[in-house]
Amino acid sequence: MASITIRNLSQESKERLRHRAARRGCSLEALVRSILDSAAEEAIVSTGFPHDLIAVIEPGEEIEPLLRGHDQPQPPFSLQ
Repeated sequence: MASITIRNLSQESKERLRHRAARRGCSLEALVRSILDSAAEEAIVSTGFPHDLIAVIEPGEEIEPLLRGHDQPQPPFSLQ
């Protein structure tokens, strides 16, 4: 098995991951290993915004914070 060290991870990110692991009943190390394994297996091709968003949120997780900053107004267009 390989090992890695992750430097400069914010304390806030570490705490969020630790809480997420606790909710799942696993260790922080097991959670991060699972996240990295999933990321390594992901297809490069995107299936589209709704499916991509569903893939990254946990059941019961709030979606609004994930959308903040991505609600940019789009220029008008014509179908004529």
